[in-house]
Amino acid sequence: MAEDKPWVLISEVGDEGFHEDVVDILKQHFHLICLKEFLKNPVLHGPKIQAMLMWNYRPAAEPSLLSCLPSLKVVANGGVGIDHLDVPYINSLGVKVANTPGVVSDATADMAMALLLASARMVVEGHLISVDSKTTHVPQSLMGVEVTGSTLGIIGMGHIGYKVAQRSKGFNMRILYHNRNRRSVEDEQAVGASYCEKLDDLLNESDFVVLVVNLTPETTGLISHRELSLMKPTATLINVSRGLVVDQDALVKALKSGTIRAAALDVTHPEPLPRDHPLLSLPNVLITPHTGTNTHATIRKMMHLMSTMFISSQSSPAAFKGFTLVMPAVAVGNVGQLAVDLLVSTLNMSRAGYFHTDCLIPMAGNNPYASCKEDAEELHTPAEVYTAAELKLAVLQIRAPIIQTRSKKFRQQLVSWIKASGFSRTVVLSSSHSYQRDDQQLQGTPLRYLITPSLLTASADALKELGWREMERIPAFPGVKDANPEPRLCIPGGGITKGLFTDSCDEDLPLAVLLLFCSEGDNIPDAFALVNHLNNWLHLLDSQSQEPNSKWKVPTSWSLLFGSGIPPALF
Repeated sequence: MAEDKPWVLISEVGDEGFHEDVVDILKQHFHLICLKEFLKNPVLHGPKIQAMLMWNYRPAAEPSLLSCLPSLKVVANGGVGIDHLDVPYINSLGVKVANTPGVVSDATADMAMALLLASARMVVEGHLISVDSKTTHVPQSLMGVEVTGSTLGIIGMGHIGYKVAQRSKGFNMRILYHNRNRRSVEDEQAVGASYCEKLDDLLNESDFVVLVVNLTPETTGLISHRELSLMKPTATLINVSRGLVVDQDALVKALKSGTIRAAALDVTHPEPLPRDHPLLSLPNVLITPHTGTNTHATIRKMMHLMSTMFISSQSSPAAFKGFTLVMPAVAVGNVGQLAVDLLVSTLNMSRAGYFHTDCLIPMAGNNPYASCKEDAEELHTPAEVYTAAELKLAVLQIRAPIIQTRSKKFRQQLVSWIKASGFSRTVVLSSSHSYQRDDQQLQGTPLRYLITPSLLTASADALKELGWREMERIPAFPGVKDANPEPRLCIPGGGITKGLFTDSCDEDLPLAVLLLFCSEGDNIPDAFALVNHLNNWLHLLDSQSQEPNSKWKVPTSWSLLFGSGIPPALF
């Protein structure tokens, strides 16, 4: 009902706020109140505001405003960067901070290429000459530089950087990249990219340098006098990240002296620049007003994601900070889902809400953990969140297949939700075809693990001591001796395991994958094996029983697996 919608604070509707054609998306989920109206009576409106949706840094999440919002749960920012937010302070108020990565990647990568091409081929200069009433001929000095076959250096090879590389491949560009973590061999080969461990090497060799990094203390002033002096005099600098990544005084000097050819900037500091700033008067600078995500489709996707994040946070406990999240990978044999069933049933976990997504096959059914007929009639969705607060444990149970064409989108939604929820670590329960193991994988234990760099120090030794082995990388072309390719990660039947692990490495998320090579046929024994080994690590149950499986409570829904028991009421 309309009166049940939560109240959300926004800056305004119009050119300086939320675009009118996306406000209808927000109104489907929320009561909206603009900042100007709110400030007329903050005492009246403040207690009912549960979320603040920011657009173009507004409303500013300042202490004076936040102190008027005692019921605030989420500050959701339209865009990827949250460098303008005091996240520790906001979190200290019990308020989550969320952003919208993933959905902005294509539009921002398009903008990077648009700036690159416009600067290289002097598109703006050509337009001004063409529309000038005094023009009688095209001056021969209007000469651009070649893009096809040139060398592109990408600094920051996350979602957006990789999208830039994909587009650049179509121009036959030689692609170099520098990133905190090297991408997989498969990713590099797909776009023909080469990793530069040293930033200096990339700067020396590139004709175009694209900045696609988050603003952090380490990246502030990343490109200054020294770095610009390493670039070719024919090189162009493109920035679609944040203005403070570049020392603008150093850039002005480099552009005036001919140290580099040109710069194309979608971001500056501040925005907009003061009207007398020297960058605005240089002929070899192209500046756009931070419009990298400004397409109708992208903005609507951002609104949907911001809505989803708040709905998810409403359906979650007030504090996931410090919780461990356990979830299945939707892999072969449904081993991960069965193991999660055992956790929820045995630990008597409470249903906290659902994970809102359009990437699973839509379906719903009765409560799989019901202990009586009344409970069984409770409707459950394909992705439910359960918690055991005393154990600081949450699980996300997924009961529907992932739509084939939306696997990547689903992973992006998961990563965004995990980041916004503040989990201390995520454990993915997965499985792989036993019959597709290679020779080295046939030796010893069928248990494998993968750990992202941010969790490596804390957990790798513990898993090894428990008898797990790190998932082997195998040759891309087994048996081909001359090729000598780098080994790659291969998880047959592993569902989203590999993609989610790679995404988590890119986003620096603390994530571990626990995987079992599973048998054919009945996979319930595999589920018991997986959950027992998970318990050996996390110590969720302490049982003196000699039979490890006896400590787990089988959910009532398992009686329906082979047609016995009370028929379920499906909707």
